[in-house]
Amino acid sequence: MARRILPADTALMPSAQTPLKSSGPPVPAAHSVRTEFRGRLLPGLEERWNHALALAPGEVIFDWEDRTALMKEIAFVNQVREKLDEAVLKIAPAMLRIVLTVKAHVPEPKAQRAFLAEHMEWELRRISELCIVADSYGLLEPGRHKDGRGEIERYGWSNALKLAYVRDPTERAELWERARRGRPKASYRSVLEEIKRFRERKMIGPPQPLEDIGQRLLATKTEFDALESLGANLNAPEDFQEALRHVSKAQQELGRLKRTLKERLEAAEIEALAANA
Repeated sequence: MARRILPADTALMPSAQTPLKSSGPPVPAAHSVRTEFRGRLLPGLEERWNHALALAPGEVIFDWEDRTALMKEIAFVNQVREKLDEAVLKIAPAMLRIVLTVKAHVPEPKAQRAFLAEHMEWELRRISELCIVADSYGLLEPGRHKDGRGEIERYGWSNALKLAYVRDPTERAELWERARRGRPKASYRSVLEEIKRFRERKMIGPPQPLEDIGQRLLATKTEFDALESLGANLNAPEDFQEALRHVSKAQQELGRLKRTLKERLEAAEIEALAANA
């Protein structure tokens, strides 16, 4: 499976999670996510879209004294986010099947990416994220998918989508309990906060931008250049102290460079759908 990735957090108001059903009549094959959205969600979106376009300038801001309309709109936006997350999570097993099929028949990673780019209207990063979701919850593994579905049902669609980036089920459960704080459900915000703390404990973060590599290389080279210029003039104690200072700085910059390169390597492996995906 592709390695762990951690997208930037977003701070959204939590909403009630849509309950999942682990049993019941099977959904007909023709009943797609697109059909479900078109029948249940899009009419509400279209109505709000048309209403927003028809607003006069003085009507854009909600009444702050009577927040009924504001809170209703917040609830609707949160509901939309939850439904979108539900659709994304339900698509994850299909995405993983596609990627595994491509990898089984196209040996070169470059050719795999080319095939996906040609035939799929998805970013490679997003494809990898969905593969991680399906793999984290074992949605295509007969011995794991029941437990994975149970986790998703316990967390709710949006929380389950975020928690997928914590790959170990035990760590996910511990994080969920901390986010719950004794309540029946954890809020979306609480889950994001706990994921952030988890990252800090694990020293995991989003990959550094590519320009940081050049900056780290330049900073390291500066320290080595300073050492080289001191090399022929190491006589007094202060000369050796100065040289040691540059050595320490060079070590710090090398450490930062190493971390940056490792993060970029991990990001590249994800985007390339690495061989263990």
